[in-house]
Amino acid sequence: MKRLIEELKNLTPSVDTQYRIGMRVVKTAAAVGICMIFALLVGGVESVTIMAVAAIVTIRPTQGETLSTGVFRILGTIIGGTLGILTAFIGILLPFYEDGLFVLIIPLMLLLNLYLCNVLNMQDSCSISCVVTIIVAAHVALDATLGEVLIFTLLRLRDTFIGVIVATVMNIIPYQLAGMIKKRKEDP
Repeated sequence: MKRLIEELKNLTPSVDTQYRIGMRVVKTAAAVGICMIFALLVGGVESVTIMAVAAIVTIRPTQGETLSTGVFRILGTIIGGTLGILTAFIGILLPFYEDGLFVLIIPLMLLLNLYLCNVLNMQDSCSISCVVTIIVAAHVALDATLGEVLIFTLLRLRDTFIGVIVATVMNIIPYQLAGMIKKRKEDP
């Protein structure tokens, strides 16, 4: 028991009083703010979360990592949305889907989803792809038509795409500004 208590003590976080906000934190917060403005302009309140989460998840320490993460996020969203629409279609056709059959169908689609992501060597897309499949597939349980599910999926894809683009641009701007400032200092 003493050993367990000591291990738990080692897990407790310590406070870093020397921490300073870095550029990645500033870029992330700015990207979320821009996404929120975009969401209110083009998609409404429903789009805020998807755009902001896409930006948060996409921003990485380097431009290359951000771009790669963004591409995988978009591809995962496409795969997940497609399988979500397929699941919704199955749900519309199957009796008792809304009454609980979805608890069998959705996990089966997630198996297919994970299989596809791995076969396509897109392991970085697995999580987002599964999340999108669940969101879209669950949407049919709200008595939505297939057309409504399709529109819902396309809007989520649009929101993700905007969030990824904003994050990518926000990750490029500081490097561009730093390069311009450095060049000005070198050229009197």
